[in-house]
Amino acid sequence: MSVVFGLLCIAVPAAAQSGLLGRVTEAGTGSPVVGARVQANAGGRTAGVATTSESGEYRISNLTAGSYDVTITRIGYSLQRIAGVQVGAGFATTNVTMSLIPSQLDQVVTTASRAPEKVIDAPASVFVVNSVEINDRPSVNIADHVVTLPGIDVARGGIMQSNIVARGFNNIFSGALLTLTDNRFSFVPSLRVNIPYLTPTPSEDVERIEVVLGPGAALYGPNTASGVMHVITKSPFTSQGTTVTVDGGNQSLRRAGFRHAGSPNEKFGYKISYDVFGATEWPEFKHDTLEKKARETDLRRQGGEVRLDFRPTPASELIANVGHTKAGSAVEPTGLGPAQIKDWTYNTYQLRGRMNRLFAQVFVNRSDAGGTYLLRTVKPTTTCPNVADAACIIDKSQQMVAQAQHGWDFGARQRFLYGFDYIHTDPRTSGTINGRNENDDDITEVGGYLHSVTTLSPKLELTAAGRVDKHSRLEQSVFSPRVALVFKPVENQNLRVTYNRAFSTPSTNNLFLDLLAGAAGPYGVRALGVPTTGLSFKRDCTGGISNLCMRVPTAFGGTPSTMIAANAAVLYPAAIAAARAALIAGGVPSSVVDYMSTLRPNSTQVSTQLRVLNTENATFRDVAASDLRDVERIKPTIHNTLEAGYKGILGNRLQLSLDVWRDHRTNFVGPLIVETPNVFLDRASLQIYLQQQLTPVVGPTNAAAISTSTAAALGGVSGSTSASTKGIPLGVVNFQEANSAGSDIIVTYRNFGDLTVYGSDLGGELLLDGGFSVDGTYSWVNKDFFPRSEVGGVQDIALNAPATKGSLGLKFRDEVKGLSAEFRGRHVAEFPVFSFINGTIASYNLFDASVAFRPASWKGVMIALNANNLLDKKHREFVGGGNLGRLIITRLQYTF
Repeated sequence: MSVVFGLLCIAVPAAAQSGLLGRVTEAGTGSPVVGARVQANAGGRTAGVATTSESGEYRISNLTAGSYDVTITRIGYSLQRIAGVQVGAGFATTNVTMSLIPSQLDQVVTTASRAPEKVIDAPASVFVVNSVEINDRPSVNIADHVVTLPGIDVARGGIMQSNIVARGFNNIFSGALLTLTDNRFSFVPSLRVNIPYLTPTPSEDVERIEVVLGPGAALYGPNTASGVMHVITKSPFTSQGTTVTVDGGNQSLRRAGFRHAGSPNEKFGYKISYDVFGATEWPEFKHDTLEKKARETDLRRQGGEVRLDFRPTPASELIANVGHTKAGSAVEPTGLGPAQIKDWTYNTYQLRGRMNRLFAQVFVNRSDAGGTYLLRTVKPTTTCPNVADAACIIDKSQQMVAQAQHGWDFGARQRFLYGFDYIHTDPRTSGTINGRNENDDDITEVGGYLHSVTTLSPKLELTAAGRVDKHSRLEQSVFSPRVALVFKPVENQNLRVTYNRAFSTPSTNNLFLDLLAGAAGPYGVRALGVPTTGLSFKRDCTGGISNLCMRVPTAFGGTPSTMIAANAAVLYPAAIAAARAALIAGGVPSSVVDYMSTLRPNSTQVSTQLRVLNTENATFRDVAASDLRDVERIKPTIHNTLEAGYKGILGNRLQLSLDVWRDHRTNFVGPLIVETPNVFLDRASLQIYLQQQLTPVVGPTNAAAISTSTAAALGGVSGSTSASTKGIPLGVVNFQEANSAGSDIIVTYRNFGDLTVYGSDLGGELLLDGGFSVDGTYSWVNKDFFPRSEVGGVQDIALNAPATKGSLGLKFRDEVKGLSAEFRGRHVAEFPVFSFINGTIASYNLFDASVAFRPASWKGVMIALNANNLLDKKHREFVGGGNLGRLIITRLQYTF
């Protein structure tokens, strides 16, 4: 008996000593990974857990003999799984190497310098949204993935429509932010507008989104003054297999996505992707009061890509890509009021290749607006496309681009990159958008650049670049220099100071637009581009206010092609005749109206008032004759930007980025604004004149009352929305150039004076224990409004974006359980908008939440949910946009 007991005493300690031990180190450096969680699983249960010590060592005791699956996790490192680890008597040794997860600052990007580099090393402010974040967050388009990035302004007009810009100066129909997909332009060719739902790339195929804030002209050429957003898709060599996605949500939202990629051998790869989307716009959608037809609330789009890759050698590749998108139904705000999108198609064709450090590509983007029409000018008989109907938008434009780039090194300290770009834009609008300019509206742009990176010391790097561009419609070439000094005091710390000179060239709309955009009584509202001669007022009409000349519509007895003195008094009889019925209906005896019709005041008795049309509500606002300024030939907008920034990882837990910048803009091109004022009788002097004339006829009491109401009806009150006090516009002080030889009110573009804007962008993320992290962003601009007295012209200019905005989020990720979640709050301050349709966007605070789950027992399956505007806060994000509400999207995805 004692022998048995002794044997048991020996056996129990022996069994207790069996288990796992080993050391966890970092790949590449061999450094110990401290605080890693090592978990042994058997039969679907956890058999033992340990945490690595300061030396990276771990020990799991009391494991019974058998086979175990070992999982190792640590914040900032890729999860490691080792299957089938055998444990017998004693301890089994299992050493593990863990790879760092590229943090926001460690990820490799290509957009900032057009060459691979870490975010931490880039001489610019760069942010990355990776494929995991994109896939875990069901969304309508890429706007949902970049809305919380520092410096980025996203203005949604509805479920599908949105504008994305960087550091303000947003606009309806905006293309201020250069948007690329796999190195090709993503905007509509001739209109140069970014419409995210026309991008053919489904979210299943997006590898990452890179956003670079600040000017990029030295490398990318024109129209990169605000930054670059680059969508990079997955390679069929590194991301093979099939993914099927089904999304659903409120507002009848439904989406199906598909991606398949394969590589039969190491030289050939292929992929195909496609998605179909539909939804119903929120019923609270606020319509433009001047729209002639109800908007269609049914939203539809579909699109996809096919790509073939060939790699003859490890250092070379040739890629062919074809993309197609069709927007069946949507509403897109434009500079001329909202447009009803009907079957608008966008096609792209790209061929690119690489051999060592030589890169070259050619691509063609084509657009076809289908049956799209303007809601402000549509008629009951409108059927688009129809070149004879002013409401129809016909755009069959295309753009061809060829680019080449090469780099070489001089020793270990000097790197050079140089390249060449050719861009040819061919608008094809069948005389609709570009009207009388249709036969002379193409643009050719050529440019070349040299980019240098010099390692001055292990901690100091100098980047210098220069670029020259020539635009076929501009008189002079434009030079864009760039200088950046980057200091790295320690690993994962970056301080930089940069200077960039960038420019934005006139678009085809700026130069060639010629479209009847609406009407105001007997006047057409015509949008005009600025010809090479500019647009000028005729100022030699004696007797006119400030010697200005006007055109009078036929409704008031005028000949629009003939200019006369801008003197409202001579048109007093026409004003009385136009107001006769309303005056009588308002209680003025017809005999008194007949008497007033016989009066003939002169300009010394009744003066002239100029007013400009408010295109948002069809009212008129007073403007002084001295505010009228000729519109000179459009010049490129020049940006001189100074920026200082910091990027770093502190204590292996805190990622931080801070940028402070100053942007000085010269010859800033504003949005479409009304430049030609209408001519009104001056109400005050007209009232005095009428009272004097009526007193002998009807007595002083009646004369005072009648003269007051009549002067208000004829002369009007500035900004009045009442028909009885809006006044009668008797003529228009129009330009004297051929394209404005009529009684149309002209809206056009112009270069304004100098603008200086200061701002800062802050972003950070703090890694917590247990898989949690906290991140936040904050952006500030010193002003969001520029009065016309400061910039010159007849209208004010706005940043069209908030002066302050920020976000704060809490994230959770457990790789072992396949669970991730996020909760975020967003704040946007109130801001004014001046963009043909003007207004004020009220401040709003929103809360978003998302969760994604990848069950371990269902390999390849993901279930996700994303709720934007969780509390259903009704708000608007831009003028002409909708009253947005909550949007909840669920996702079921299977990858095999």
